[in-house]
Amino acid sequence: MPVFYVEFYLRKRSPLTVENGDVIVDKGHPHITVRNIEADSYDDAVQKARPKLKEFLDDLNFRGRVALETVPGSGVGLQDSPEFRYSGYDATLKAKGGHRKRVPSVLETVQMKPSDAKTYYRKAAISEDPFDKFRNLYLAIENVASKIVKDWSNETELIKLALQTCFSPKLQDLEHFVGQYGFEYKGDIIDQVASELYRNYRLGLFHSKANRDKKIPFNLEDERKVQRILPLADFVAKSLLSYEDTYLLL
Repeated sequence: MPVFYVEFYLRKRSPLTVENGDVIVDKGHPHITVRNIEADSYDDAVQKARPKLKEFLDDLNFRGRVALETVPGSGVGLQDSPEFRYSGYDATLKAKGGHRKRVPSVLETVQMKPSDAKTYYRKAAISEDPFDKFRNLYLAIENVASKIVKDWSNETELIKLALQTCFSPKLQDLEHFVGQYGFEYKGDIIDQVASELYRNYRLGLFHSKANRDKKIPFNLEDERKVQRILPLADFVAKSLLSYEDTYLLL
């Protein structure tokens, strides 16, 4: 069976290089390459490349490196060696732009584990709208929670039980984060965080019934409230993703 490579186009040039593995990218390069694809045809190669690309981008973002996003279009060709990197493009171009997150310029490889929750988390990182950010962070939380908890009666309980499992050996991490960001919760902190995320934000951002409380786009007060909760939602989402990565994606 022939071996192919597929190049997908990036929205921005990559600020780092990933040297090894079936998915690679070079700093300053506007493409990302999926290689070593055994396929029956060019179209088959593209279809087989997409899941690998998704896992790579999701895991790269989850580990705090950088959120890369592709745009429509791809190139595909026959691969002549396992070391193939790119199809003749000058990858020595420098990445341009304003201040960027400090990341290593070279990574040896990226661990790839399929996770829909990581995809939601990357979508949140890419989005510039606070409402969209929260929605996707919550979807990441909900996705992992449903894998941890098998028996629950309502969604607040689902999130609470998942947080209990995740933070039971390290409750001080959640307490420290909550205190650092100035949230004031009394009593059971896990119960309070679960209720806050679900009742005060999830319901108001996923539903718009006229007779219910809701968060309205372009309402400055609502947008301020959502912006303030984002660090906590991000912390909870990433903590659950770490739990998933360690215990569920074996």
